Amino acid sequence: MELEEIKSLWDDVNQKPAIKEFFSRQNISYMTQLNYNKQANTFRVAEIIGLVVAYALAGLILYKFNMLDTWYLSICGIIVVMYLLLMPLYTITGIIRMRKIDLAKSSYKEVMEHFYSVKSRLKQAENVSLIASPFLFVFSMAILAKIFMDIDFFTLTFQLPIVLLIVLAFTGAILFNIWAFKKRGKQLQSVKQLLEEGN
Repeated sequence: MELEEIKSLWDDVNQKPAIKEFFSRQNISYMTQLNYNKQANTFRVAEIIGLVVAYALAGLILYKFNMLDTWYLSICGIIVVMYLLLMPLYTITGIIRMRKIDLAKSSYKEVMEHFYSVKSRLKQAENVSLIASPFLFVFSMAILAKIFMDIDFFTLTFQLPIVLLIVLAFTGAILFNIWAFKKRGKQLQSVKQLLEEGN
């Protein structure tokens, strides 16, 4: 096609508002999809990093599982390993579902229903994580103390420095969880605004 023909076609499009509006709407939809995919990728990368760390820790515990030589340490090990293996999978499947929506082919209602189902899944994971955190913290301390120092955490006589270290570590873990949840909440709000503006 010659340059003059392309120019002539474009001039025809400019003279027909319906066609121009269609192309404009398609361009906005395409840009919204690109921005949406970019934000969904941010979630995915964070969840993949979390999955790798969790699976590495689960692998370490399984590798050293024979050191957990009492029934209560074995139960702690099983619970922590199950959590480390299952929870990241639960959240990452929600993030993968987030990427599957096609904004151009879906209605506003379908897009928002899809978004809210993913958001609900992530909130459920956060709630489970927040409830489980104190127990997982104690179980993890017991496992790590046994694996790295060959000390039975549950039979220790707690002195003030050890208690302070435990309280400080526990507080740090809770604060990190709260920070991560707030950050995810802001990201979800940003995605919601993008979807509302794009539709």
